[in-house]
Amino acid sequence: MQHKYWRMLAVIFYLIVLLLVVFHQDMLAMYGMAVGMLLEAIMALLSKA
Repeated sequence: MQHKYWRMLAVIFYLIVLLLVVFHQDMLAMYGMAVGMLLEAIMALLSKA
């Protein structure tokens, strides 16, 4: 069940990133994408351990 909550948080996070792109906040959106990808990689690494 915890995995589902992380996925829901990721969807909300990427919706916020999409809104940043829509409102032409491109640099902030790129930072958000980088942080999101890093967090996803860390979660994948920890879930395999």
